[in-house]
Amino acid sequence: MVFRALALFGFSAAVLISEIALTRLFSVIFWYHFAFLILSTALLGFAAAGLILRLLRARLDAVDPDRAAAAAMTISGVALAAALHLLTVNHFSPLYIQINLAELWKMLVAVGVLAVPFAAMGAAVLILIQRFPERVGLLYAANLAGSGAGCLAAVGLLDAVGGLTAFVVAAALMPSFGALIALPRIWGRGRWRAAAFAALAAAALLASLAASDRLYPLKSPDRKFVSWVKPEDRLWTDWTSLSRVDIYKADWAHAHGFGLWGISPTNAFALPERLGVVIDYWAYTTIVKHSLEPGYYTFYNSLPAYLAYRLKLDAKALVIGSGGGMDIQGARFFGAREIDAVEINPSIVKALETKFAQYSGDVYRLSGVKGHVAEGRHFVESSRERYDIIQLSGVDTYSATQAGAFALSENFLYTMEAMKSYYDHLTDDGVLTLTRWWGLSKEGLPRFSLRLFVLAFESLAAYGISDPAQHILFVRSGEFTVILVKKQPFRPDEIHTIDLEAQARGYKWIFRPDHPQSDPPAFAEYARAADRQAWLDAYPFLVSPPTDDSPFYFEHRKMSHILSFESFIIGFDHGFDGQTVLAILLAELLAAAALLLWLSRRLHGGFGRARAWLYFAAIGLGFMLVESSLVQRLVLVLGHPVYALSVVMFALLVFSGAGALFSPRLARRFPIAALLGLVAGYWALWAAVSGPVLRSLVSWPDAPRFMAAVALLALPAFLMGLAFPEAVRRLSAAGERDLGVYWAWNGLASVTASVLAVILAISYGFTLVMALAALCYALAAWLLPRLAPR
Repeated sequence: MVFRALALFGFSAAVLISEIALTRLFSVIFWYHFAFLILSTALLGFAAAGLILRLLRARLDAVDPDRAAAAAMTISGVALAAALHLLTVNHFSPLYIQINLAELWKMLVAVGVLAVPFAAMGAAVLILIQRFPERVGLLYAANLAGSGAGCLAAVGLLDAVGGLTAFVVAAALMPSFGALIALPRIWGRGRWRAAAFAALAAAALLASLAASDRLYPLKSPDRKFVSWVKPEDRLWTDWTSLSRVDIYKADWAHAHGFGLWGISPTNAFALPERLGVVIDYWAYTTIVKHSLEPGYYTFYNSLPAYLAYRLKLDAKALVIGSGGGMDIQGARFFGAREIDAVEINPSIVKALETKFAQYSGDVYRLSGVKGHVAEGRHFVESSRERYDIIQLSGVDTYSATQAGAFALSENFLYTMEAMKSYYDHLTDDGVLTLTRWWGLSKEGLPRFSLRLFVLAFESLAAYGISDPAQHILFVRSGEFTVILVKKQPFRPDEIHTIDLEAQARGYKWIFRPDHPQSDPPAFAEYARAADRQAWLDAYPFLVSPPTDDSPFYFEHRKMSHILSFESFIIGFDHGFDGQTVLAILLAELLAAAALLLWLSRRLHGGFGRARAWLYFAAIGLGFMLVESSLVQRLVLVLGHPVYALSVVMFALLVFSGAGALFSPRLARRFPIAALLGLVAGYWALWAAVSGPVLRSLVSWPDAPRFMAAVALLALPAFLMGLAFPEAVRRLSAAGERDLGVYWAWNGLASVTASVLAVILAISYGFTLVMALAALCYALAAWLLPRLAPR
């Protein structure tokens, strides 16, 4: 049995590594929310394994369970690699699936082929648990602990070898552990053949890396930057657990000002030579070639992102999202004496400090510059410095971190609490400046820019400022907008200075406090509204200020308009965004639930076991709601989305595994239902008081902060691990031999929770998500004694 547990531990680790690597790969070759759509749908295959085994029960009963598990593990790895091959060779265009049936069909096929390996993965785990229910605690513990270890291993593997290699290695590990479990001990030759076949499959998968460019071509989807450049123009590539980074020369784009966002239409200055840094084939930042030639940097006069420096000479500046160093050079050009440059992506900083150090002028090591690899919000929260200027120039990636396709790390930069932190770290007369897209809707209504204005306005009001309109200047140049915000009212001379620049450079005013109107009118209408909340409620788009509890700045559509197919790409008139994907997924999952209910009734001969179906659904829903909420909320505490993913998933899975392992002993001493009630109470308390507790940890040193985060999760995770094995033992004691239907309900609920958590958080916040998780565990505590007699 120990051999089985070790094999299941390793296999589960490989499964988790493959899921995380797929998230990274899909955020490159698709748009981030399509990665979420495809993976979430494919994960239904994991749940479908329960029904498949139920239908094959008669045949499986006559098969050696170790050979069957080994076969499922081997199929998992081979089918996973085959699915990626088909997805990359027969690439579909996500932006055209609503208007082109061929592209829609390709996507549906992609989802179908990816569901096959996930079904095999689920079967490998369930075969062992179902055939050895008396050791469910050990086997389920191995499954959970292996998944936790895989989460940590994935981060290291992605940093070491990149997304594609990490994925193929994970796929090869699956049959490797299949070979381990099939080693002969009792049944003789059959296991040798199974082990040999699994080992050969693992070797073949590793060998496929030699032809990875042909077998797994990572093509760029339409409208991503990389689709516009030649492969031979790529100068550098690096993968980390956060993203893929490519550096290109693109002279054709740079000749027209690409990368110099919002450059003045009246610009007469020579444009510099530069390189493009591309994150996940899409997000773009610029490396400006360094030169000592007089007047070389004068083009910065034509960029609106640096208007704040017109008001502050000899400034101490904080640049968040410093990327390729362009904002660092801009701050220096305008005379900043001291610059803290914060960049979340270590690959970019590494490139500029090594291969491109001479090209960029070693920008992160210039005199007066301090470079920091950190998440911007966490850096601000943990700093005691005060700045004359805090600058965020278009900081977003539209790419997925491993924490999930909707866990964009930069979202926490655009919340009410973030704005308060910026104000706290400004000098009394300091300026906060943010650059964002203009991006009108199809109806000509502002969305991104209006939400930024509302965020600035409401955060100033919450800061105790009686007339926020006097503290905001807002201009635009082309498709880019720049907002300036101060704790003190803008003086007439400051407004005049910015107005002179706007007139000279051809910028357009959006809002200024000395004019009664705005362009468009929505900005002034909101600022003058007697009931601003009523105005926001009536506005067609979701432009209310995001909070740390609901940090989805980029998701701007209300649920009532969820299927309006609004494009998420500036200048593209069709396609649908992340919220539409969520709505489609939810409808898909509801249909799957209806189908599963019908099948469950047929397979179980009625609704006599409905309480057990509901119990397994409740613990699956509760666990994933907890995980989804914690991964988001702990980004600020732990200082990086990768750390949040690693710590949360490792702690939840490993301590849950420990709970599963000790569940037989605890069941003899304590009522497990009462312990699940404690879980419900803990997460209900978390929903009520976690905000202040987590904020208090932000300034702690790294080691105590990480230990505190783990300590907060350890006990509830341990108790959560009791739920599944205790139910299996109760059902087995009552004569239940078939666990497939229950596994299907648990898996379907887990996938549903990952979608439901985001939908609820966008509209209502993660506090509600955690409260719902507490209700799920309360329901499980009530249902457990009613499943079957002990």
